[in-house]
Amino acid sequence: MKRGGEINPMIPGRKVVAIFGFCDIRQFTDSTEVLQEEVMEYVNTIGKIVHMEAHLHGGSANKNIGDAFLLVWKFPPNITTRDVELASEGLLKDEEKLFVLEQIADGALVSFLAVMAGLRRSAKLSSYKSNKKLNKRMPNFQTQMGFGLHVGWAIEGAIGSEYKVDASYLSPNVNISARLEAATKQFETPLLFTGQFANILSESTRTKCRQIDHVTVKGSEQPLKLYTCDVDVEAIPVPTQEEILSGRSYEDETNSFQLYENPFLEHPDVALMRKRVSEEFLTDFERAFQKYERGEWNEARNLLQKIKKRVSHNGEEIEDGPTKSLLAVMERTNYRAPNDWSGFRALTEK
Repeated sequence: MKRGGEINPMIPGRKVVAIFGFCDIRQFTDSTEVLQEEVMEYVNTIGKIVHMEAHLHGGSANKNIGDAFLLVWKFPPNITTRDVELASEGLLKDEEKLFVLEQIADGALVSFLAVMAGLRRSAKLSSYKSNKKLNKRMPNFQTQMGFGLHVGWAIEGAIGSEYKVDASYLSPNVNISARLEAATKQFETPLLFTGQFANILSESTRTKCRQIDHVTVKGSEQPLKLYTCDVDVEAIPVPTQEEILSGRSYEDETNSFQLYENPFLEHPDVALMRKRVSEEFLTDFERAFQKYERGEWNEARNLLQKIKKRVSHNGEEIEDGPTKSLLAVMERTNYRAPNDWSGFRALTEK
């Protein structure tokens, strides 16, 4: 900082190791055109949910970018990039560091699941469902977001000039989290995260996740394993008309103030959204995916065809997005793996 209290942005940044979470509001352009001046209150209502859940689960808000938010879960200074790499490979021997990594990673994942529940439970956001103009533009309107998580190093520092400065993080790892969020539309799932992130989760949490593809993306030298954590958001009850009119705040709605030893079993929202995710489905998908990676695409297709539809919380039959995506990839070459197949593909769609 310069004399007189002025900020001097022309100083070196600091390398940190962290988890980066990127989330984006769906159909934001249409919502902005319809809501006009009201869009600020709409975005800030969403921002309150995102920021609070990140904070309650050990993270912090970094950027608000109109329709998107960047969240950061920083590791203590004694945890290095090499520690994260070793932990991701199952080779980190320092039990204390491993515990810290798992706790922070679990918190990041649970925070995004809690945001999904919060968007549905929010009385303020539910009031927009009855907005006639929104429903005319987007029938059956409801607030939805996409989420991406990745882990790695970044340079933390001031970006800008003496006229405007933002505290930010610069790294290919930050960009990857944003690319994962964008890819959620392609896979028709609200959440994607990398294998590096999945591998630093606690063992009990990791068993709740499934690998859904293996791809190369711009900004990563090595192929990335893509994972998701399946939830049924519609299991969360929507507010009644009385609750919508009550003017209650999100502090009254969240279930995240309490500390849970095992959130997947104890956090009411996470447990409820996971209730219909069967171990049988996860096992069957894993078997099919292994055949996909090995290039046994005809066998993979047969297995995936059997599990591509499942029953939602409200009893409706829905098609599984990641299963649909894998079938579409294999269909392009008539369910025959390319001659140069090495178990991964380029993620070229946006």
